[in-house]
Amino acid sequence: MVDVNIAGALADLYTLQERDQELDKIKEQQEQLPEELVEVRQRWAELSGRLSQLKERYLALQREYKQNDLEIKDLMAKRKQAEDEQMQSSSVREQTQFENRIQQLSTRIDELTELTMPILEEMDELAAKIQALEEEMAQVKPELETLEAQNAERVAGLEAEYQDKLAKREEMAASIPKNLLREYQAIRRARKGMGVALVIAHGGVYRCSACSVQLPTHVAQRVYQGQQVVRCPSCGRLLWKGPQEG
Repeated sequence: MVDVNIAGALADLYTLQERDQELDKIKEQQEQLPEELVEVRQRWAELSGRLSQLKERYLALQREYKQNDLEIKDLMAKRKQAEDEQMQSSSVREQTQFENRIQQLSTRIDELTELTMPILEEMDELAAKIQALEEEMAQVKPELETLEAQNAERVAGLEAEYQDKLAKREEMAASIPKNLLREYQAIRRARKGMGVALVIAHGGVYRCSACSVQLPTHVAQRVYQGQQVVRCPSCGRLLWKGPQEG
């Protein structure tokens, strides 16, 4: 590759990098959510989390209530059977045995009934809280949907801009030697979006504009001679002498 081609290729590559950084910025803008949307999403997530916890607790109580209710009904059926059998018994001993049995069943029924009442009360309280949360979420939902739609429109607009600039970027990239382009892209991926750096000259000192490390004189001279592609010995980025040298 002759000198003018290397200089021109690096100049084109630096311009391409500016286009790539514009594309990076658009992608960042797409990912950055509006503050209002973030707040409403957080509020929705908080309400959803609380609602989920309340419903989970309600279902647990409901299962406990149903279990107690089934046991009470079973005990009442057994007590009814014992009462019927007591009426048919003739001996005092059997009467006493049935009486004791009936008393045991009644005591257990009373215990379960006493345990069940607080469950029902808590279920009523939870039902009221669940209803209030659902009503609050119903008020938040339209605002969330509006903000989501606005954000989707914003992202779509940025995507259209991105695709337009990407097409122009690809057209520009086609004119750059492929091996140099591949090297640049590999460095850019590894070095926070920057694959080409300017050489900054000040007071006879040369520095890489990307990492600010002072370049050895012989490295800077090779860059300015433009006879080969030179990389920064510190950060590994491709070095360009800048437009002042044409």
